Amino acid sequence: MHAENLSGRLLVDTNVLIYATLERDPRYAQASEVLSFRHRKDITMFISVQNLAEMYPNLTGPKNQPPDPPEVARDKIRAISGLRGLTVLPMTAEIVQQALDLCVDGSVRRQNYFDRQLAALMISENISTILTENVSDFSGIEGLTAINPFT
Repeated sequence: MHAENLSGRLLVDTNVLIYATLERDPRYAQASEVLSFRHRKDITMFISVQNLAEMYPNLTGPKNQPPDPPEVARDKIRAISGLRGLTVLPMTAEIVQQALDLCVDGSVRRQNYFDRQLAALMISENISTILTENVSDFSGIEGLTAINPFT
C-alpha cells in the first residue's frame, strides 16, 4: 500500500483493527501504521459500531491463538474506540435498509450481509475508501474502493 496516495474519508475494517491489537501478529506494525493515518490532515478516519462488535468474537475465539480473555478483549475494543482522530459511526435502521437493498442487488447471502452493511454506511457517510484485508468482499459496489494495507 502506498500511504502517500491515501487521502479523504477512510473507513478501517475490523481485520485491521484486530491486527493493531495483536503485537505478535506479523501484520501488527502495518495495522498500527494504518491507524496512525488518523493524525494526517488530509485524512478523516472512521470505524463503525459494527467493527467494534465484530472484534470481540474474533479476539476471544479460535482465530486468535491464544484467544484473549473477555476482559482483555473488552479493554482492546475500548482502547480502539477511544482513539483520538478516529470517529465511531452508529448503525441506523436506514443503513440496515440500504444494506438489504445492496444484498438483493448483489445476490448476497448469509454472513456477507455485514460487508454490505458497512458499504451502506460508507455510502450514507460519503466515505469512498475502506482499508481491509478482504478487498473482494467490497468488489462490485459502485463508488467504493477497497484497499488492502498489507500488500
